[in-house]
Amino acid sequence: MYTVKQADEYIAANAQNVDKTYYPRYHMAPPIGWMNDPNGLAYFNGEYRLFYQYHPYSDSFGAMHWGQFVSSDLIEYRHGNVALCPSGADETSCFSGGGIAADGKLYLMYTRHYETENVKKEWICLAESADGKTFEKRAAAVFDNAALPSYISRSDFRDPFPVRVGEKYYVFVGGKDERANRGVIVVLSGRSLDRLEYDFCIGPFYELGEMAECPCYAQVDGKDVIVVSGCGVKEKDGRYKNGNISVFAVGDIDFGNKRMNIDFVKEMDCGDCFYAPQFVNDAPRPTVIGWLEMWNKRYPTRERNHGWVGAFSLPRELSIVNGDIIQSPIAAAERYFSPCNADGELPQCSVIEAELPVGASIVIAGETGQIVVGNDGDVFLDTTKSNNLNGCVRKAKVGADSPRVRVFLDVSCVEVFADDGRQTISSRFYIDGRMTLTANGARGLTVKAFDPAAQKS
Repeated sequence: MYTVKQADEYIAANAQNVDKTYYPRYHMAPPIGWMNDPNGLAYFNGEYRLFYQYHPYSDSFGAMHWGQFVSSDLIEYRHGNVALCPSGADETSCFSGGGIAADGKLYLMYTRHYETENVKKEWICLAESADGKTFEKRAAAVFDNAALPSYISRSDFRDPFPVRVGEKYYVFVGGKDERANRGVIVVLSGRSLDRLEYDFCIGPFYELGEMAECPCYAQVDGKDVIVVSGCGVKEKDGRYKNGNISVFAVGDIDFGNKRMNIDFVKEMDCGDCFYAPQFVNDAPRPTVIGWLEMWNKRYPTRERNHGWVGAFSLPRELSIVNGDIIQSPIAAAERYFSPCNADGELPQCSVIEAELPVGASIVIAGETGQIVVGNDGDVFLDTTKSNNLNGCVRKAKVGADSPRVRVFLDVSCVEVFADDGRQTISSRFYIDGRMTLTANGARGLTVKAFDPAAQKS
């Protein structure tokens, strides 16, 4: 049996033993243990409450708790208490879900997950809090799985994301159509959060693969946008190389007639470390945060016994420009960076900006390896010599002849925003010692160092 008190006491007693050699400074990471999906990202009582899938007791996936970050601007943050943990005979994990502020309370809608060697069950459940810190679970599920169409899986039915549209709540849930083993997005609805009914399904479509996970919804510049992850998606036209991918589905949802007309589907990130992104409910601009890692790979901080795995991506604000969806680093981040001279040593936490004509590259090197951002007709990120144990070259197609790139570095995190945010490529790197920067043919290069004091001046 797990308790929140037990988890908080364990973290307090052991977090100081974590090796922080590769621990990021402005990407949120767990105090100790394993983290994966962002959960319940919401603005409540003047602060952002940002939860995540968490196993504090080891650096491996285990019985899922909900850890918590607290932030005023989505850059600076502090570790909050553990919000949820598995409890009761029918709950072995508290899997992913969403958060929403309503009626002066913060509600977390999560997946009650039960799994043994031969049995797996999942239900949509609710917890509530008056202060955003201490949560009380509702005993009963808020949706009866028997109300699903017969072909929708009852055992792969998870990751609810609640939003309010007009007078009703709509909840987007990851699901599977068992007739063809294809992912679908299940839409539930209700006048209140504690009693939901089946409404309709979105999909299947190619990018949902064999199972849709972590769907979430927001309006972006007048269009309905679903962010969703697909499992077991096969590579296609040089895309979808991870098997597990995250995409935008952009179009128009007709809630009254229970359907979505999709204009286009687009891969969110071409790198090897980005999954399960979620919208931040009640953010001033449509903003998503992803897990800056990936499944089915090696994790250097685990293999080196550093005691922690996982990080959040940089929050990304979304816009739609000329029919394309754009991702931009959250505007608040700009206040944290100051111009610097990188002729000698490149700051470990910095942002590099440059135009990259075809043939140009930026090489970031240290004592034990390097990463390369370049343009060979496509913008690419090469981590084959980065000591991340999973090195690869990942590419993004761009429309500009000399696209501008912004490369955000944070100790072991790298995120590339290319062609004014039309494409992104994210990964991890583990380079020791002093870092240097070499620009080969790049134009208009500038470097800014992460400087928390700058935003206070």
